Amino acid sequence: MARMRIMLDPQLFERNMLAVTSQHPPPCAERIRAAQPDGRISVALSREGLPVPYLAVDGRNAYMHSRFDPAREANRLAGQYIKSGFYVFLGLGAGYEIASLIEAGRVAKGLIIEYDAPMLRAILERVDLTHILGDRRLHLLVDPTDAELDDAIASSYVPSVTGNFVSVPIRGRIDLSQAQFQRAADSIRGAISVISDDYSVQSFFGKRWFSNIVRNLEISNKPTPPVGPIREAYVTAAGPSLELYFNEISARPKGTFLIATDTSLRALLERGIEPDAVISIDCQHISYYHFSLGMPERIPLFLDLASPPTVSRLASKPYFFSSGHPLARYITSRFRAFPVLDTSGGNVTHAAVSLAEYLGASVVRVYGADFSYPFGKSYARGTYIYPYFDIRQSRLKPSESLFAEFLYRNQSIDRQEDDNGSFRYVTKPLVAYKERLERLSASISCRLVRVRGFGVHAATASEVPSRRKKPGKLFAAGRPYQKPEEFLTSYAKDIGSLPEPYNHAASYLDGLGAHEKDVWTTMLPSVAAFRREAGELPPEPYELLSRTRSWCATVVLDELKRVAK
Repeated sequence: MARMRIMLDPQLFERNMLAVTSQHPPPCAERIRAAQPDGRISVALSREGLPVPYLAVDGRNAYMHSRFDPAREANRLAGQYIKSGFYVFLGLGAGYEIASLIEAGRVAKGLIIEYDAPMLRAILERVDLTHILGDRRLHLLVDPTDAELDDAIASSYVPSVTGNFVSVPIRGRIDLSQAQFQRAADSIRGAISVISDDYSVQSFFGKRWFSNIVRNLEISNKPTPPVGPIREAYVTAAGPSLELYFNEISARPKGTFLIATDTSLRALLERGIEPDAVISIDCQHISYYHFSLGMPERIPLFLDLASPPTVSRLASKPYFFSSGHPLARYITSRFRAFPVLDTSGGNVTHAAVSLAEYLGASVVRVYGADFSYPFGKSYARGTYIYPYFDIRQSRLKPSESLFAEFLYRNQSIDRQEDDNGSFRYVTKPLVAYKERLERLSASISCRLVRVRGFGVHAATASEVPSRRKKPGKLFAAGRPYQKPEEFLTSYAKDIGSLPEPYNHAASYLDGLGAHEKDVWTTMLPSVAAFRREAGELPPEPYELLSRTRSWCATVVLDELKRVAK
């Protein structure tokens, strides 16, 4: 190791900061400039004459890279990473590992997470990192909060475009701040788990969501009288425990607003119970079966904009709302302002509770939300699955076999038993639904009372004292900004005007203007679907983008022709 130490260079620092300011979020530059450089940081030259930062701590020098040949060490590390994709670098140091992976063509897009702004400032005053800090594929986060880290990953990592997720710890750097980087790693795992689950759903339903939303535009243009506010709500899910409470639901106090999930509607109507509202969020056509007994004319049907048009046309009073789909948000800002409900729970019961809170309920009682299969039973009697299987049974495959196949189709299924002899089967998706309802119950302004029945235990906030109640809202869409055909014409033009995707799809998306990015965002869930359909050898991301754009344009233009007739 050469003994020569690299001294502070104010001009070098400003060049580095120019790259930070031009390419990275504003808090990065602000936090670096506000920091006093860490006096324990020095930079020495390696045997090959390359700068190596080190920290003088506890009577020793802790080097961030090899003291002999940091570039060779970085190349050896890069050789261990063979996948291209979205890279998260834990630490920066002098950037050798990052530069090597970029040169190897592995990084489609990436984040650099660096803690300790004083330490980073001391390095930037001595080491030229403009080749890394100025790379448009990379975003730097300096001393990020958990929320900033989650937001950065959520906004940057698009699996269908950026590909594989890869985490690269810069060992010599993270060893100096182990607790902080460990917390970051834990936060990243949580964020990636959420994105992966969401991407999995997009890959199955992305195209269907898009086409349903486009085809619902015309009917969503109809005027509807406002609904609400309300004081107390009952919500009926379709679990087997619902059968225990039909009498209680039928005898509900006057003024209690009964919201039926679409799956439970048929069971209620069979027993002469007419709800005050029905809600549906499923984008699949099978949801049509929930309405096999008809839809009473006076009952409002609350629908996600991504619901099937076949369901939308069943109701004389369809009330549309916007959920998390980017096309729904785009439409809400440019076509008509629809109310927004929380559908992040992934199931209709979660959405029904969100609707009850939106309407101003102070207490919401939920029946039939078992989040399991009590005694091996899937749904309450009277729900769609019974007539559905009755039609499909045969001498060789009676309905009992169909129910058993439905139950055991899940790859991960566990049996739970209670001391009283009752038992139930649980699956990973049902556990996830339960956990999301628990999180919702802890955040909403109303008190959620889940009537358990034979379902799993759930930590809903039934014992929490009354919270500060939000005033109830009227559920009503705003006045349309334009006619459906005008919106479709404009949207089709915007899609057609997008620049042709090219290799390095992530860079292509990053280089678009703000409005162009908004338009592309509306189509990204469909990209995930095209990628899944392509199988094990999908085309390059830019080809997926091109196919998606062409398909989306066709869907919009076909609907425009139908509406214009």
